Amino acid sequence: VRMSDDEGEKEIPNVIRNDGGDGKQMGDETKFLGQKERRRSSGVKMFLGDYLSLSTNASIQKILAKNGDTSVAFSDVIIKINKRNKMQERILLITESAIYNIDPGSYKVKRRIGLKELGSLSLSKLPDNFFCLHVPNEYDYLLVSNKKTEIVTKLVENYENTTGKSLTVTFANCFDYKIDQDTFREIQFTVVDGGVSTQIFTKKKTGKDAQKK
Repeated sequence: VRMSDDEGEKEIPNVIRNDGGDGKQMGDETKFLGQKERRRSSGVKMFLGDYLSLSTNASIQKILAKNGDTSVAFSDVIIKINKRNKMQERILLITESAIYNIDPGSYKVKRRIGLKELGSLSLSKLPDNFFCLHVPNEYDYLLVSNKKTEIVTKLVENYENTTGKSLTVTFANCFDYKIDQDTFREIQFTVVDGGVSTQIFTKKKTGKDAQKK
């Protein structure tokens, strides 16, 4: 399910600051899945799941019932990077079998992705809040949330419960994501003074080759 998604655009900051960090390398015990350096605030957070209390929201419950979903595993306002490289606030809602992109003002569903359609997840190894949902048969989502650890954990759990398979989670400081059938973007993460810098490049796919802009 896809709808127009142009509202509320904001520019992406050049540097994502690591809140409370002292610039020192963190040990493996503080790394998410043994791969990703966690922000200083991540290790003390509890997983609460339905932060927006959408399990008791009548409008949302009607939407879920219409699509055959029964429970809210996670809900929160996150940032989506759209195809124009602008930031937009969206509600990310995860159920036992799907992911929803919902407008926080109108509660209109912008997109529903069945967990069975999810191909993999990508994150950097650095203490930033970006993560990517790869959807092979459609297009990908580059998202930003300070609850990324909880989101990824819930997606991995629910994907396995739904499909009986393990969801691939890749950690790399450079990865591609697809914004439409013919266009990919490459996001690069580097450590700079005061945080993590991100750069995004657009690639046009022509056959097996992709040219970077």
